[in-house]
Amino acid sequence: MAEAIVSAVMDQLASHILKELERKVSLVVGVRKEKEKLDDHLTQIKAVLEDAENKEIRDKAVKVWLGQLKDVMYDAEDVLDEWNTRILISANSPHVANRVRSYLLSLCACFKHLGVCHAIVIAHRIKDIRERLDEIALRKNQLGLVQSLGHKEPPQFTSSVVDVSEVFGRDHDKQEILSMLQFDDVENPSIYEAKKLRTLVAESSRSVPSALHQLTCLRTLDLSGKNLFSESVFEVLPSEVNRLLHLRYLDLSNNSNLKELPETVRSLVNLQTLKLNWCTSLCKLPEGIGELSNLRHLEVERTNHLKYYPRGGIERLSQLRTLSKFVVSDGSSKGSVIGELGNLNFLKGRLLIEGLNYVKSVNEAKQAELHKKENILELVLDFGYYRYIGDVSSEEEIRRMEGVLENLEPHKESLERLEIYNYVGSTLPTWMRMMSNITYLCLSDCPNLKVEPHYLFPPRLETLELGDDVGVLSKSLMSLTHNNNLKTLSIIWLPHSSLPQGLNQLTSLQQLGFYECDFLDFKPEELKPLTMLRELDIDDCPIITRRERSREEDWSILTHIPTIKIDLKDIEAEN
Repeated sequence: MAEAIVSAVMDQLASHILKELERKVSLVVGVRKEKEKLDDHLTQIKAVLEDAENKEIRDKAVKVWLGQLKDVMYDAEDVLDEWNTRILISANSPHVANRVRSYLLSLCACFKHLGVCHAIVIAHRIKDIRERLDEIALRKNQLGLVQSLGHKEPPQFTSSVVDVSEVFGRDHDKQEILSMLQFDDVENPSIYEAKKLRTLVAESSRSVPSALHQLTCLRTLDLSGKNLFSESVFEVLPSEVNRLLHLRYLDLSNNSNLKELPETVRSLVNLQTLKLNWCTSLCKLPEGIGELSNLRHLEVERTNHLKYYPRGGIERLSQLRTLSKFVVSDGSSKGSVIGELGNLNFLKGRLLIEGLNYVKSVNEAKQAELHKKENILELVLDFGYYRYIGDVSSEEEIRRMEGVLENLEPHKESLERLEIYNYVGSTLPTWMRMMSNITYLCLSDCPNLKVEPHYLFPPRLETLELGDDVGVLSKSLMSLTHNNNLKTLSIIWLPHSSLPQGLNQLTSLQQLGFYECDFLDFKPEELKPLTMLRELDIDDCPIITRRERSREEDWSILTHIPTIKIDLKDIEAEN
């Protein structure tokens, strides 16, 4: 824990923050010398931290020393963070600058020369921290702390921004951080004393302190509901949150009554992680979302009502690593367009794109430049043509959607999973056959699909999931009979009564499942050719369920299949 905060401060000292500070306050004698002394002390102290943390359990004096070190390090981080925040604010729009002007004025009363005056205050505070560190460095020698044998000098970094999710990413460290304060029904006065609190986890709306704005050192704020069935912590984000300028991590997940975020969140210029998962009433993101220039992770899983992203907002978040969902606007001049993804080449993991039916042209789809995003492993494309809306009659629109899909080509080597939903085109993209690492493919509600040559499917495909009407694939799987890697096939909501032609020729299958197929009716012997099959799962398929219960079929003839389940019941055990 101590090493993490020391490392964070050293990273900031090596960054542009102090260079900017020196430029601003050249009139302050010895700023560079103070920085060099800080560097030297921190290097020496970091070298003995392992020894100190081993001894603190049995030596109270060492434990006190570590506590004093953490206090100084937190103060140092605050000082450097305030200066960095000022740089960020000046680089952002005047909206942010105006909103936090009062906060900055509280640090320095010189209004006319706010920049220089604030820099002088920062410089003097650095000197004060260095003097306190002098005493701590002297005390380490008196305590007999020694350098660890395996200690190496840390590499110098050039970025002033430390990703909280990465620094505290290990399970042990994360638990330590999140265990710092988890309170419920705690008296507010005890909270007010914790001015240097870094992490606050609220268990309910009652445990959100009314003077939240006084906890100005907060880096992590968790206001999430603890599970899907717990009380929604709040319906409106507390206004005090926008004054927490040091905040790096904000979790608002599982607040089912939260409909929107206030525009004031744009003040949180240091924010790196914003979690809004399972905020089921959330309708839109704030217009100023693009001013959160340090944002790395924007999580919006299971936000089905979130249909509005402001135009020009997401594309400004060029440091994003996680964007769980992107929504193409329905044509509103203020809403987002798919080309805004073009600038987000650090995205990784899973990306869902909704509203692809609103992409106006093939060229617009190209601007997303998905092929440059080499760290995206899972891609989900939802075209938004739901059956209950009615059939799409325009041939022009169908051709346009085929062109859009063709021009959403992802990186050829990184993609592992591909899902396509609610698509009206008749063809699959030609790039699919070049995706050498795709092992999972899901196609759902693509009713116009026509015969596809076998070479269009990913060569290493192992798992295929077909949902609802997928055109010709609902009737025939002959185009897949050349695939010797296919191990798992799941069919959901099949609109026909018979098995797709060619299914019993997929001889490499090991797992086969049918789910919620109201019309499906087949005999066990039809699956005899699938000699590699090890698991057959049939669930909520009423015709088969009725025939099994009346003992009309003898599933025991499939002796080569170890596990056969119908409606979660093991058929072999039943017999």
